[in-house]
Amino acid sequence: MKKPYYHTLFLLIFCLAMSACESTSRNPGEPLLVGPTNPEANERTKSRYNKLQNAEVFLDVAIPTFSPGFPMVKNTDEIDYEEMDDDGIWPQLRRTEAKLFAMETKNSLEKTKAFSSVRVVPNANTTADIFVLGKILASDSEQVGMKLTVVDSTGEILGSKDFEHEVSENFFRDQRNKDKNPYQPMFDQGRDFVLQLLSKLDKEEKQKIKNTALVRYARYYSPEAYSSYLSTDIKKKFGQRFYKFELNGMPAQDDVMLERIEDLRAQELLFIDRLQDQYDTFYAETRDAYSDWQRETLPEIIARREATRDRNVKAGLGVGLAILAGILASESSSDSNSGKTASSGAKGAGAVIAGIGSMVAVQNAFESNSEMKVQSAIIQEKGQAIDIAVSTTEMKFEDQVVELQGTASEQYLQWKQHLRKIYELEATPDLQL
Repeated sequence: MKKPYYHTLFLLIFCLAMSACESTSRNPGEPLLVGPTNPEANERTKSRYNKLQNAEVFLDVAIPTFSPGFPMVKNTDEIDYEEMDDDGIWPQLRRTEAKLFAMETKNSLEKTKAFSSVRVVPNANTTADIFVLGKILASDSEQVGMKLTVVDSTGEILGSKDFEHEVSENFFRDQRNKDKNPYQPMFDQGRDFVLQLLSKLDKEEKQKIKNTALVRYARYYSPEAYSSYLSTDIKKKFGQRFYKFELNGMPAQDDVMLERIEDLRAQELLFIDRLQDQYDTFYAETRDAYSDWQRETLPEIIARREATRDRNVKAGLGVGLAILAGILASESSSDSNSGKTASSGAKGAGAVIAGIGSMVAVQNAFESNSEMKVQSAIIQEKGQAIDIAVSTTEMKFEDQVVELQGTASEQYLQWKQHLRKIYELEATPDLQL
């Protein structure tokens, strides 16, 4: 009796091919629901808004420029450019996105009117009550992802979560989406996550966070005078180690040195407020260019994904056909030895056809890969035009005008150093600095 191996194998290959195609399709929609819906979810979000808006203690939020999420060489601080190229990451574009994503997060939080202030800052080495640390996990016009970690001034990690969103290929075809950010759902999720965490804090906890922020800032200027008010330990949470600061007490309300430090703190925050103008200008000048990049590259990204899918399916078929060729050849040899010459000829021909089919399928897969390289080059070319420049800033304090130059981070450091120099000069008036 003939063994129908090839029938079973053909069926298996067909099923594998169909499952490969289906694996890249979108998940089915939500169950059908008609009639009035339960507004519970919206009410929960509103209650968080109201709780924070009606709070007695309002917090200052700092959002450092996001980490661009570059792949790194293991156990080093060096960027793995080969892996970055494989992932299709254009460095300058991703660095620009790091600033844009911070701005989008700021805008989403600011609209809630639930905070004393929400500022984008060059890095986390600044004074604030709450820090929203972001990292870009993915961004290619279609797939976008970020990680948010919320930390308070005591060093406590309040929460950490990943967010992702997939942009529909029809998003830019709908006129109603004009001037809308296709990534906005992700930033809305991030906003609600931050609100959820902070709405759990009571008045006493918020005041402790604000007091800790002030004392840590005072210790920066005068560690000998204010270190005793803080205890420091190393903790671990969400898989991350962090410095935890415990407030042991507060300086007297009439502490002259602390009052002077608060004046300097106000000047530092003034610079950060001025810096917001720079970020706003960058956002206004870059947003349209970035939106054009999203609109123009989205079809290319989808084409590349589909090419990847086709390549994997064709490669799978090629391997399957090659296996089938081997089985048929083996059966042909076996049948021939038992005297079944007529069927051996047919099966031998089947082996040759299957072998040719496998080679063609594999060749098509490599051709598809070449097409993807061309599409990747187009995407990278569009990313080259986006950059940011920070203009020179002039700051005035107590009849002294300081001109700050360089990047936002460099200018911020220059201003902090100038304020510290003023404090040291006042603390040691006889010393020539």
